[in-house]
Amino acid sequence: MQSCLKLAFCKNVLLTSRSNIYLSAASLATENASTQASASLDADFAQSRRLKGIGKALNTYISRAKDNARMMAKESADFELGKRHLANIMGLDANAMTQADIDRSIQYLFPSGLTDKQALPVMKPPQEILPKFYKLEFDDEGRPLDSLFFTLKPKFYSLLSDIGEKTRKLIAYKNPEGQSSKLSKDLILTGSSWISKDKLSKRIGDAITDEMYAHWLMAFDYLASLPSAYIESEFIMSYRDQMASGTDGKTVFGPQIPQVVLDTVSKKRFATAETQVKSTFAKAIVNDAGSGKYIINGHSYDCFRSLLARETLIAPLIVADVLGKVDIEVTTSGDGGLSAVPRAVRHAVALGIAAIYPQQVERLRISGLLTSDPRRKERSKVNQPGARAKWIWKRR
Repeated sequence: MQSCLKLAFCKNVLLTSRSNIYLSAASLATENASTQASASLDADFAQSRRLKGIGKALNTYISRAKDNARMMAKESADFELGKRHLANIMGLDANAMTQADIDRSIQYLFPSGLTDKQALPVMKPPQEILPKFYKLEFDDEGRPLDSLFFTLKPKFYSLLSDIGEKTRKLIAYKNPEGQSSKLSKDLILTGSSWISKDKLSKRIGDAITDEMYAHWLMAFDYLASLPSAYIESEFIMSYRDQMASGTDGKTVFGPQIPQVVLDTVSKKRFATAETQVKSTFAKAIVNDAGSGKYIINGHSYDCFRSLLARETLIAPLIVADVLGKVDIEVTTSGDGGLSAVPRAVRHAVALGIAAIYPQQVERLRISGLLTSDPRRKERSKVNQPGARAKWIWKRR
């Protein structure tokens, strides 16, 4: 009897221990599962928070990109519609119409005597006229690749960083005493000026303020004032606009200064220049070491009865101080008047003198004698007495 009770008691103890082992294993598995679930939930929550942060940071950019795409699509459709209307007016095929045909048609329909190209009407695709929308680059996690992204003007400050880096390199070329090297050259900025704020803004693609433009000017002025600035002359001149004359004294607005040729017979130097004023063409041959002859179409220049015309003809000789030192022979063509012919001859003679006497180029340029006159005669309009004149309006 006692042995039976002991056996039953051992069975109960064994069952109880096994059940406890099963319960502890089940509880451990439950704890591991809950831990993994909570970890995955935390990761999902962190990722959602990161995505929300990225969405807030890019919300403005995405909306602007969509607006720009919508606007470009609308403007492109309007351009195609206008192109078809223009082709219908001019009697051309809209499908075979090129941009050159559009420019000629606009010039015919809207004639103007203005010389500034920005003042003339144009019809071009919106991609060429409207400001470009620069797309930003981001990595897989939405972070901007450009380190200057959070400056709000990354292109502008990147340019300032380049200027600062080039300035630091140029300063290293200076001697410890502060004197420039013997090999340094002068950077000639004569005949050019810094580009305007609007041009700079359009070039870099960032809208800049007057204060930012002033900082840009100060940075470039300091860079150009360094003794070794000629090393970065290409970078500096890329942000300057050329005026009447270039830095080498050979670049002028209009016909270029011709080359000097040596006559094999007389062993004298001469230069030939061709110019145009309105519909008048002039070809001048300027010979060095002459006696002061000035022949125009076989006649001496004093055959012009107008005092203003004679003063115009000898102006380059007086400015360059070569009166009586050169021989000039000019041939003109075209239906020019009393003003166009002397101006065309003056320009051609000035170019020839500048070629023979390079030291007088700057004086001629400052006097405006090397600059071409781009004006053309404006055609008369329909139902008008002239190009601009209108009929006198009377109330009664």
